[in-house]
Amino acid sequence: MAHYNLFVPLQAVGASLVYFDLFNASGSGVIVNVKSVIPVVSGAVGVTGAVAVDLFLTKTSTVGTTGTAAVNEGTSLTACTFTGHDTDSFRPGGVTARLTPGGGATAAGVLSWVSVFTEETSAATYSKVRDLVRQGYNSIPPVSLAGGQGIRVVQGSVASVGNIGFNVLLDIG
Repeated sequence: MAHYNLFVPLQAVGASLVYFDLFNASGSGVIVNVKSVIPVVSGAVGVTGAVAVDLFLTKTSTVGTTGTAAVNEGTSLTACTFTGHDTDSFRPGGVTARLTPGGGATAAGVLSWVSVFTEETSAATYSKVRDLVRQGYNSIPPVSLAGGQGIRVVQGSVASVGNIGFNVLLDIG
């Protein structure tokens, strides 16, 4: 089993924004085990916000369209990229991700949610944010995605200010 990080770069928050999707295509021949999805709020951007943003992790039944496709072993700090944790940098072609997909990434069931504060002068911004997959409970297994299944993170309908990225850990095998 190969271990990967899906780096999802910082994006401006936005009401009902789909930040990214990760999809395992039908016929890929692999299972994707999503071990964690951790939101990271940027403190490098000066913002004044009075409300937090709600982030929802959902399963998906279709692949995201438009947006920007993730690359393998990318070096850009502003691009979505898969990077191997071990010597295997190969990612099966049927496993894809998109930054800010404009279509597809159709919700198939809500897994969890977390509310994060994005105002850079508040200590709450830098508090440990719960993993959207395990919610702080190590006994909860990863989210397993067979062919034709995926996940996405979408913001709730309340707008705020700031930038959020995500660290996603997964196994493909």
